[in-house]
Amino acid sequence: MSPRSHTAPPKGARIVVLDSNPILVSVSGVLRMAGYRVFQAYDGQAAIELCFQLPHIRLLILNTHVDGLNSLGLIEEVRDHHPAIPILHIDTHRADGLPTDIPTLTEPFTAAALMNCVAGLLAGPEPIPVAS
Repeated sequence: MSPRSHTAPPKGARIVVLDSNPILVSVSGVLRMAGYRVFQAYDGQAAIELCFQLPHIRLLILNTHVDGLNSLGLIEEVRDHHPAIPILHIDTHRADGLPTDIPTLTEPFTAAALMNCVAGLLAGPEPIPVAS
């Protein structure tokens, strides 16, 4: 197995996208075309389950409007299990109360802006989940 470069994120990295609106469905498609392994969650509970059940999730992408859970509750639950997981918030504005380490990619944006943001978030070492 070759050592992983920390300057470029690994293609095939696993990303969970909460596809609660057409923009996030498009985000999933762009990431798949770029070689990432994207798992789409239809609501907040499904996103939590994917993050807990699938090994090596590298990134969670969501927006403010989360079906079945508020976005801050979702973030809190995921971070209880994966405290270092990068999270990207996508919306028309930054949500009130969003932790400062979670960037917001403001709509509208280009595919290049999305890819740059994702690459930056994945550039660090792989987060290690907390043992249950």
